[in-house]
Amino acid sequence: MRLLAFILGILVTFASFGTDCADSVNVYFRVGYRHFEPSLGDNRREMDRFINQVREAAAKGDIEQIVVRAYASPDGSSKANEILASRRCDAIADYIVANTGISTDLIRKIPEGISWDSLKRMVEESADIPSRRAVLDILNNTPVWVFDTNGKIISGRKSRLMMLDRGIPYRWMEKHLFPKLRNAVAVTMQIKNKGISEVAPSEPLLPDLPETVEPSDQSESQPIENLGEETLADATPVSTPDIPGRQRFALKTNLLYDAILMPNIEFEWLINKKWSVSLEGDVAWWKFSFERIYRLAVISPEVRYHIRPKSDWRGMYVGLFAGGGLYQLENGGPGYRGEGGMAGVSFGYMWPIGKYLSLDAEIGAGYMGTRYKVYENRDSHKLYMRTKTLNYFGPLKLKLSIAWRFDFMKKN
Repeated sequence: MRLLAFILGILVTFASFGTDCADSVNVYFRVGYRHFEPSLGDNRREMDRFINQVREAAAKGDIEQIVVRAYASPDGSSKANEILASRRCDAIADYIVANTGISTDLIRKIPEGISWDSLKRMVEESADIPSRRAVLDILNNTPVWVFDTNGKIISGRKSRLMMLDRGIPYRWMEKHLFPKLRNAVAVTMQIKNKGISEVAPSEPLLPDLPETVEPSDQSESQPIENLGEETLADATPVSTPDIPGRQRFALKTNLLYDAILMPNIEFEWLINKKWSVSLEGDVAWWKFSFERIYRLAVISPEVRYHIRPKSDWRGMYVGLFAGGGLYQLENGGPGYRGEGGMAGVSFGYMWPIGKYLSLDAEIGAGYMGTRYKVYENRDSHKLYMRTKTLNYFGPLKLKLSIAWRFDFMKKN
C-alpha cells in the first residue's frame, strides 16, 4: 500500500506540471431551463470577462482544455437532473465556441449531478437551518446510495434528509438553498504548463462512491422442546386399525388472509381436551411499484378454552389473544409506516373434515393501538410529513382456516 501511494503521488506531481487553471466563471440558469441567458443576473459581465481570457489564451495557443461542469440540487428526479445538466453543458459549450472560434475538441463537458459539497458548505455557513447538526451528520457520513448485499438500493443521503425531523430541515433547504444549486454551471479554463498553480476546484473531481450495508444477524431457530405425553384415562389396549392415535398438534392457514395475499401459518398445541395454546404469524411483503406498497407482519399468541368438546379438535371455544407487528401501506397517495399492538377475546368453532384435516372458523375483537408515520412521494423519495397515533376498539380477527392435525411425540 505504501508503494502504491508513493507511485500515485509521483503521478499526481507530474500531472500538476501539465496544466494550470487560468480562469474560471460561474453562470446561472433559470430553474428548469436549458438555454443560457446572458441577461440573467451577472451572467453577461462574468461571461464576457471569461470569453476575453479564452481569446487571449487561444491566440497564444495555450489552451489545454476548457471544462464545463453543470450541477443540480437534490430535489427533482435524478434522471431529469442528468438530462438538464447535460443540455446546459451543451449550451455553454456552444456559446463559448460561437464567441471565441475555438475548436469544440478543446471543451470537456461534465454533467456532475447533485452538488453535495456545495450544499454542505452552505449548511456550514448558515446558522438558521433547523436540526443543522443532524443535517451535517447525514451529509458527512451517509453515502449517496446505500445498497443491500444483492446490490439493491435500500436507502441513501437524500432519503435520510427527507425523513429527518418530520421533513422540516429538507423543506427549509428546498426553499432557501436548493435554488442556488439547481441552476449553476461552473466553467474552468486550463492552460498548458506555465508553472504550478494553487487554484483548487470548487467541486471534487471524484464522485461519491456507494457503500454497502451489512445484513443484520438473523436469529437462530429454536428447537421444539419435548412436551411430554398425556395419559388417557379411558385408553384401552385395543384400538381400531384405521383410527389414528391422539393428534396433539395442528398446523393451520387462514384461507381468508391467503386470499388477500397475506401468507400465514398457525401452530396449535392441544394440552388436554379443554385447553390449547397457539402461535400465529402473518406476513405480506409486497412492493408492486414505488407508490403501491403492501407490507404487514404480525405475530399473535393465543390461549383457548374448549367448551364441552365432543372430541379432540371438535366444538366451540373461546380465547384470549395478544399480538404486535409492523406495517407499510401505500396505494398512490400518502403512505403510512408504523407498528402497533393488540389484545382481545375470540370465539370459534372447529370441526373435522377428514382423518387428518379440520376446518376452524373464528372471529375476534378487542383493542389495538398503533403509532405511525405519514409520508408523501416527492421526486422518487419518501418525504416524511408527521407522526400520528390511533387507538381502536372493534373487530380484529376473521378466520376460516384449514388445519392439518398430527402428533410427533412418542406414545407409551
